[in-house]
Order: sequence, then structure tokens, then C-alpha cells
Amino acid sequence: MGDSGRYEHVELGYCSRLDELQAAFLRVKLRRLAEWTTARRRIAGMYHKGLAGLDLTLPAEAAKARHVYHLFTVRHSQRDALAKLLADDGISTAVYYPRSVPDQPMFGGGAERRWPKPGARRARSCRCRASRSFPAEEVERVVAGVRRACERL
Repeated sequence: MGDSGRYEHVELGYCSRLDELQAAFLRVKLRRLAEWTTARRRIAGMYHKGLAGLDLTLPAEAAKARHVYHLFTVRHSQRDALAKLLADDGISTAVYYPRSVPDQPMFGGGAERRWPKPGARRARSCRCRASRSFPAEEVERVVAGVRRACERL
């Protein structure tokens, strides 16, 4: 696998877990992909509207792309403090990929290198759920909690 622990990669590895049974399930699920994407985009729209004007960097779409919002990831300069305030309010967050690519052991573990995107080490983000089945009331609760937390920081 190349993974020696949670998001720590010591060598190049592959994740090939799609067997015949999983492929059969996926083939059925793919028929609903457009519907599910539309639902997640609607929820993301609620987040965009509700979180506008806060000191957050919200997800953006490129001109020639269409975001599917598997996750709704926001960035804040005080990520950990924001996450703590949200947790205290009963709103869970998660940090995905806590180590940037340059910091992975297989790439030298933080040794000085030239990387195309030097901001990788500075990026600090939290995510809010954008599940296709997330009820509007829950989105509103999360938005209210994020607004309260941002006002306190």
C-alpha cells in the first residue's frame, strides 16, 4: 500500500479494491450519479449563501468545471480554533490529508524542494458535510454554528 499510518506515505502504493461484486453495485449506482450530484450541489449552494461574507475561503468552481461537492471544504486562518468552537457546539469537522505532499516521507519528509504549489503547506481547511441526503435544517444548523464560531475568532 505504501501507507505506514494515517496519511503517511513512505513509498508509492496503489489502492485497487474494486472486485467484480463491487463493480456490479457501482454499475447500478452510477445510474443515479447525476441526481446525487444535483442534490449535493443544491446543498453546497445553501452553504455558499449561508457562509458568504465570513472570513472563510469557500470552494470555488473553475470556469470549465462543475464541482460535485463530495465534501464542502472551507479554509480559515485559525482552523483548529474554529474546529474546537464547532465541536463545542456539537458540529463535527474533519481534517483530510493532514500532511501535504512535500511533507510525505516518500518525497523527503519536508526536505527543501521546489513544488509547483508552495501554498500546500499553508493550506489548512475543515470540511462541512454536503451529503446528498443532508436535510436543509441540518445545513442551517451548521451554517448558524459556523457563523457563531467565526464571530468569536
